[in-house]
Amino acid sequence: MKIVPLLTLILFLYSCEQPSNKEDKDTITKKNISTTLSTDTSILSKLIDITNHKPTKAKFKYVFIDNSGQDDRITVPGPSDSRLEAILYLDSTTIEAIRCKYNIASYTANYEKMRFNFEWLDKSIKDELSKNDTTYKHDLPDNFFGTGQSGRLWLLNNKVLLIKSTN
Repeated sequence: MKIVPLLTLILFLYSCEQPSNKEDKDTITKKNISTTLSTDTSILSKLIDITNHKPTKAKFKYVFIDNSGQDDRITVPGPSDSRLEAILYLDSTTIEAIRCKYNIASYTANYEKMRFNFEWLDKSIKDELSKNDTTYKHDLPDNFFGTGQSGRLWLLNNKVLLIKSTN
């Protein structure tokens, strides 16, 4: 009979344990790392400025590493890290205006395609990126979506691939 209270106590303690993974519709959190894969431009608008160059649609992956010290693995808090990978579908007028401004400017392009070959991109986009020539400047600092020097753009046909990193 003493085993029943013991089992009850064990079950109670086990049921109170909080899972280490939290999920919502688009975000998965494991310990201090949150990963969002979404097409919701209202979420994207909190990460970059899309007010002047609103995409017709978008898909993005955002990884946030919380180094604030709220996790047991971090003994000394530090700045948090994040990485945004996005594809923004733009109308032809907007993409041509962006191309025109970059062609006028004296930016040095890097042409590092592989860093824009996001694992989650559709095969058709990956194919377009691999076949993309260097007629236009590519892998440029972002002056259109508010990421400044922490952001880079690769221009495709009516699409922009965007990377933004902080660390």
